[in-house]
Amino acid sequence: MFVWDETDVLTCLEVEPEIEPDAIWYKYIVEKDGLRLELFIYQYDGDIYFNLYHVGVERAVFFMKLIECPGIRYMKDKSNEYLEFAHAKSFGSRYDGESVIPFGVRLWVNPSIRVELF
Repeated sequence: MFVWDETDVLTCLEVEPEIEPDAIWYKYIVEKDGLRLELFIYQYDGDIYFNLYHVGVERAVFFMKLIECPGIRYMKDKSNEYLEFAHAKSFGSRYDGESVIPFGVRLWVNPSIRVELF
């Protein structure tokens, strides 16, 4: 079961998603500093696709997919705001949405787009 809060993702990315008519996927597009991030969230499968483009270049400079990601966690403190994506099958059981994610992907959009594998 995929755990996420759509409001947290909206808050962090500051863009409204394009939503497939049956809500199978959500597509978020963020453009900053000559970069365009396309983030696809397939909520029923837990599949996540990251596509990062240099604006004006057709081919992605970074592409990654997480298959069966257990969940997304929104993190915010005084100096950071980002989303953490739990790595597929990194937990012994279902992700509860609150536990520390030991490794996965972090995504920032403020002050600029940044993707970090941890």
